[in-house]
Amino acid sequence: MNIYPWIIHQYKDLINKYDKNKLHPIILIQSIIGVGTSQLILNISKWILCSNKNRYAHCNNCQSCLLFNQKNHPDFYNSYSIPKNKYIGINIIRKIIENIYKTSQQGGTKIVYFPNINIFTTESNNALLKTLEEPPKNTIFFLRTTNITKIIQTIKSRSTLYYIGYPKEIISIKWLKKKNQYYSYVQLLTALRINNNSPISTHKFLNNHAFKKRNIFMQEVYKFVNNKNNKLLNIALQYDSFIITKYICYLLLDVIKYRICKKYKIKNLDQIQLIKKIANITNNQILINNLIAWTQYTQILSNSYKIDKKLIFIELILSWMNTLCI
Repeated sequence: MNIYPWIIHQYKDLINKYDKNKLHPIILIQSIIGVGTSQLILNISKWILCSNKNRYAHCNNCQSCLLFNQKNHPDFYNSYSIPKNKYIGINIIRKIIENIYKTSQQGGTKIVYFPNINIFTTESNNALLKTLEEPPKNTIFFLRTTNITKIIQTIKSRSTLYYIGYPKEIISIKWLKKKNQYYSYVQLLTALRINNNSPISTHKFLNNHAFKKRNIFMQEVYKFVNNKNNKLLNIALQYDSFIITKYICYLLLDVIKYRICKKYKIKNLDQIQLIKKIANITNNQILINNLIAWTQYTQILSNSYKIDKKLIFIELILSWMNTLCI
């Protein structure tokens, strides 16, 4: 069994409830991206469907486990085939509902997993709700959301709610260190905070050269602040503007936090000297104005406005560079 250490408690808790016939048939999980929620549900589902399981582990050898490994288990229904960011329409829900009211093909439990019910259409929500009002026997629903405030109350009222947040930094760092031994504690913690405390996203970030590229950009900012080069604009234009915008926003926030309460929860822990330097040459109002401008630019990037986004990006970079020369 391969499961992330920070969700073992939830894994065992759900299995214990199922083992004692106390597991509610409708589980609504509120979780943030990058904590392994899908892995949790898949492991639990595989264990439930396994015909030769032990206390907490599936056998991985029975017919059920083999079918599950091949993503072809007839009693496990999910919407993984739906492209990301595409809404789940009524026809997909109807097809799943039609099948789960039939007898289990393996003679056991049927499991339905929707990794993101936030992308349901209104019609899909209504169809799901009708099914949840009178769910078929021996059927478990795992419903995952990244924003429970957008889930209709009637679905919430029929579910048992679980919340899976980000693990404590010490747990994430311990896991990351085992997989990334060449990075220091400060580097790992910096990468973790840049990725909003998601250990899974951080691991990918460290291993796809993204961290190295980020470090190069920060080095150029440091050189510019210390009047050692004027290549910052050229370097910035070589990166994706959304990524550079995120890095600059995080840096601005760190400088503001440093000016107010020193090192508390700073993301760019490996750039303390740069943060100190910028804190000494700017004031809070300049920092806030810069942060507002860059935040507004993120909204422009996320919408299909018919404007020259690259030109705005260049203007913002030049304006920001100007504040760093004060």
